[in-house]
Amino acid sequence: MIKKIRYRLVWNRSGCLNQRGEGLVQIEAEQQGRKAYFSTHTYLKPEQFARGCVVNTDLADGLNYALYSMIREVEDVELEYIKKGVEVTLPILKEAVKAHLSPSAKLIDFGLEVINASERNEVTKKNYRTLFNNLERFRAGVRVTEIDYQYVVSYDRWLRSLNISHNTRISRLRLLRAVLNEAKNRDIISFNPFDRFRIQQMVSKKGYITKEQLQQLESMRLNGYDDIVRDAFLVGCYCGLRFSDITALRQQHIKDGWLTIAMQKTKFTVEIPIGTLFGGKMMTLVGKYGGDIGKLTKKLGPNASVNRALRPILDSIGADSKITFHSSRHTFATLIGQQGVDLATISKLLGHQKLQTTEIYREVDRRSIEIEVSKVK
Repeated sequence: MIKKIRYRLVWNRSGCLNQRGEGLVQIEAEQQGRKAYFSTHTYLKPEQFARGCVVNTDLADGLNYALYSMIREVEDVELEYIKKGVEVTLPILKEAVKAHLSPSAKLIDFGLEVINASERNEVTKKNYRTLFNNLERFRAGVRVTEIDYQYVVSYDRWLRSLNISHNTRISRLRLLRAVLNEAKNRDIISFNPFDRFRIQQMVSKKGYITKEQLQQLESMRLNGYDDIVRDAFLVGCYCGLRFSDITALRQQHIKDGWLTIAMQKTKFTVEIPIGTLFGGKMMTLVGKYGGDIGKLTKKLGPNASVNRALRPILDSIGADSKITFHSSRHTFATLIGQQGVDLATISKLLGHQKLQTTEIYREVDRRSIEIEVSKVK
């Protein structure tokens, strides 16, 4: 049977003072004659440490409180493991404290450790870091094991009180759910409170052009850069690609009526049957440029310039003032959805790795209602 670990503070174990004549204070953990050490990042002069505590300084009370709080945090890691029936050894304790992956870890420490070590892209990691800062504002220092159903309900209520957008609130709740799933997978928590808490769906923030407006756009006679911008927007409507993917699009990505490209944002490869979608209009557009789509995509320029040129073109067909170039992607998803393409297929065509991301493109309007009602005999 492994014995309980004993803790105490030790000073200048290395026997070497720094340039200021100070030595490091460490937490010594001893178990059956073996020892492990944890740095407190606190340095004291020889006369400031005696009998296991700080002395001879006006800061003694505060420093002693802080140092013994650190001991309690380390011991909490051990005790949480013991509660779960795990026999804690010094190597287990050392690794758990270092990696913030113990049952007593603070949520922000655990989350950052997991996210930074993951293969998520940098944009996603940045979103998680924003979440952790937000959670610290809500309730600082909360431990992973303290997150329960009531915490989630209170956090959701707090987010609502900030008057942030619906989708931002939903995004943060989803990210928190993912972090707690990581904790559950590591047996730090036994269940995820989001198993009982229903997260609402996101709503589409940007509009799309209708089928009739798309036809108007196709039939417009334009010249020069306006023609380039209109055609690039049509590419987005026909394929669902983001602006960054369209600018990277070259003829080698198109073969036998299929467009295959690794998306710039996620590196996820999408395969799009442009020979059949929208009656093969994308293939016709490629023919307009002599069978080389690069002759179009290389001429676009920055997104801001494209949107400035696009605005009067969209105004001429009566498009909503909030519509931008990115709305071509929404148009693609919405129009094929209205024609009966199921959500899972739309998700795959858009390159979404989660079906829930695609749900914001689901629009219910008169056209989609008519399609569904027509199935009733």
